[in-house]
Amino acid sequence: MAIALWLASTGAIAEPAPKIDAVYLAARHIGYAGTLVGAKRVEDREGEHLLVLSRKASRSQMANSDSDEDYLELAATYYGRRDGRWVTEWTVRDSVDCPILDHVAEFFPSAVRITDLNHDGRSEVTIPYRLFCSGGVDYSTVKVILREGATKLAIRGELEFHDTGPALQGKRQYDAALLQPINAAYKKHMDAVWKTVVHHHD
Repeated sequence: MAIALWLASTGAIAEPAPKIDAVYLAARHIGYAGTLVGAKRVEDREGEHLLVLSRKASRSQMANSDSDEDYLELAATYYGRRDGRWVTEWTVRDSVDCPILDHVAEFFPSAVRITDLNHDGRSEVTIPYRLFCSGGVDYSTVKVILREGATKLAIRGELEFHDTGPALQGKRQYDAALLQPINAAYKKHMDAVWKTVVHHHD
């Protein structure tokens, strides 16, 4: 607030937030495997952070692999700035190993959320993604993961995506901790993110 008032009184123009892209990350010696899907800058009581989403494709170790994209790995890595250096705080990693059949591994970047639901000044990061391996139209495995430091909460389930309309819902399973009354705000938030993914193709 004080900074905003100072800018108004001096007529100064605030600099736009920097674009967090591959060039930005390389300049800060932040690496990732494969292709950069997206990145976000986060500030909270513990300082500055970067969330980096990446996707790597490679050949499967299975004998029937015939493509360099049979194995797909997703990684969501959260960095914190400590004493002028960027250090890894946590990583969510998942993969699909699927030769021959149709396969997908993708984040839903527009549904990623940065929140402070418990008002402790530390950011929670919610990351939704899907994995798919099948010979035809079928359910994808969908996960909505929330991280706050060492705390990890998840919804895991199935959605069948189509080009139009909401996804068809299959089973859905909550971590036991999410069903505890103390975590009701987290569950409500993660249910909302799940709903966003359901309507991803609308």
